[in-house]
Amino acid sequence: MFDCFLAQLLVLTMIFFCSARVFFLKNARIDCFAAFAPAALIVSAFTFYCFGFSVANLAIFLLAVMVAFTNFRAILRLYARLVIDSYNIVFILFSVLNLFVTILFAVTIVMLRPVKYSDKDFGIKMTPLTLTGPSSNLRVRESPFTGERFSGEAFLYEPIVHDEITEELYSENPVLLFVSGIRGNVKNYEPYFMILAQKGYKVLAADLYTDDFRLLSKETESKVGRYFLDSKFLRRFAILHLENINPQKAEKLLAEEKLQASKKYSALTKFAIDFLGDETKFFYIVDNVDFDSIYAVIDEFNTEPYSNAKGFFSMNRVDEYKTSGYGFIEQTDVLLAKQKEIERDPKFFIPRYMANKTVKTITEKK
Repeated sequence: MFDCFLAQLLVLTMIFFCSARVFFLKNARIDCFAAFAPAALIVSAFTFYCFGFSVANLAIFLLAVMVAFTNFRAILRLYARLVIDSYNIVFILFSVLNLFVTILFAVTIVMLRPVKYSDKDFGIKMTPLTLTGPSSNLRVRESPFTGERFSGEAFLYEPIVHDEITEELYSENPVLLFVSGIRGNVKNYEPYFMILAQKGYKVLAADLYTDDFRLLSKETESKVGRYFLDSKFLRRFAILHLENINPQKAEKLLAEEKLQASKKYSALTKFAIDFLGDETKFFYIVDNVDFDSIYAVIDEFNTEPYSNAKGFFSMNRVDEYKTSGYGFIEQTDVLLAKQKEIERDPKFFIPRYMANKTVKTITEKK
C-alpha cells in the first residue's frame, strides 16, 4: 500500500516540475522538463496494473492525461530540439492550473497516506505466489509468459528462525489460512498477518479470482465489464462504489459471497496441502464468514484421507475490530477509514490486539 503512495508521489513530482517550468524559462533554453509529461502519464497508467483501481489513482491519471495533452506541442518541439524563447498566455494559464491541482493532490495523498511497514520491520519473510488453474486444482504459476490463466495471488508470511530450539517450537504451530472477500484483499489485512508471523506462525493468505467465484460480473451484460468487474484491478473498487450507490444490491452480493466461503477455503486448503505437505495442520482465519461454512471445511479436512484441520478463529468475535470485511484500513486505506470515522493508526494497535486474540484461541484449541 505504501508503494502505491510512493508511485503517486512520483507522478505528482514529475507533473510539478513539468508545470512549474513556465516560471523559470530563460531565453534560448531547451524545454527539457516537458519530457516529464509523457513519463508521468506512463507511470500513472502502470499504477492501475500494479496496485489496482482507486479514486486517487484515477484522479492522478486524469491529471497526467491533461498535462500530457497541454504539453503535446512542447514534447514535439523537444523531440525536434527546437529552442523555446517564450510561452503563450493560454499555455501559462493551463500550466498554473495544473500546478495548483498537483499541489492540492499532493497535500491530500500525504495526509491520507497509508502506514509504512515491511516484512523487515517485523523480522519476517513474505513470499508472493501467483496462482493458476481452476479452483479445484490451484497451483503456482511459474512464469507470466507461459500462457496459463491468472487464478489469484497467495502470500506466505513466515517467521525468520535463527536457532534450532525456536525452529522446533514454531514447527508445532499450525499454518494459518485466510481467503479474502470482495471488499478487502490480502494487502488490507497484511499488518495482522505479519504480526502473526512475528509470533511464530506461518500464514498463507489468498485472493482468488477464478470464474466460479465471480459475483460482480453478473451485474453487467458487457463482455468487457464481465471480465474487469471481478478482476484484480477493479473488484474491490467496484463493490465499495456499489455500497455507496446501491446498498441493497451490495448486501445481496455480500450474502451470495458468504455462500462461497466454504468453496474458497476448501480450494485454498487443497492448494496448501500440495504446497506445504500432506501432514501440515491448518487453522482457519475468517472474516465475515458464517460458522456453518467454515465448519463444513473443517469437517471436509478431518475426514479420510485428510486429518489437517484444527479449528478456526472468527475476526468478528473481536468487538474492537470495527471494519469487518474491509481489513485493517486504519493502516492500509486511510481514505476509506476516514469515511468510516476511523483514525489512521501507525502503532498497529488493533492488528496486534487481534493477533493476540488469535494466538490465545489457537493455544486453547491445542
